[in-house]
Amino acid sequence: MNTRRVVASSWISNTQVVIILATFLVGVSAGASTSSIISPDHHQTFAYGAMISHQLYLGRKGDELAARITFSNWPYDGDDQPRRDESFDFRFPGIKFDATRRMFLASGRGGQTIPVARFRNGPLFSWVDLAPGVKIYLLKKSGRVTAILTATDHPRAGSQWIETDDNWSLQNILIALFGQPAPGLP
Repeated sequence: MNTRRVVASSWISNTQVVIILATFLVGVSAGASTSSIISPDHHQTFAYGAMISHQLYLGRKGDELAARITFSNWPYDGDDQPRRDESFDFRFPGIKFDATRRMFLASGRGGQTIPVARFRNGPLFSWVDLAPGVKIYLLKKSGRVTAILTATDHPRAGSQWIETDDNWSLQNILIALFGQPAPGLP
């Protein structure tokens, strides 16, 4: 009996639990069309670092969505270890760019299209921002980052960029569930 528990608990990693949880939370919306895409790109960064910036852009192929995410060791930098920042690119295959509407679209259940992101125009430049029903989860396990984009055709509350690591503190669980820590937590 104990052997079965050990095998079962080692089979499900923290990352798999968060992926299952994220997929479940996206699918909870009654009647909503949903899509979930795991980036094939996995990068190694600081185990206890933090995301300091993110930017969406049109990928190299010219028809897919990509994200450049910068991580930093700033939470623990100091005299003996100077600050370092590292940028990585994550592609989301299957999300296509519609040039006429200047939007990125994903396929949902039944072939429905779900808006994922769109180009915005500013006075001097344009940028890409996420649609209201999209969240990007950055799952870190000992510094190895997996990016997961979840999309629904209904708006969702909370942060759209959610970073969690294999430190299962109350704060990380609240961020995974609600997109922000509880009031009063660091």
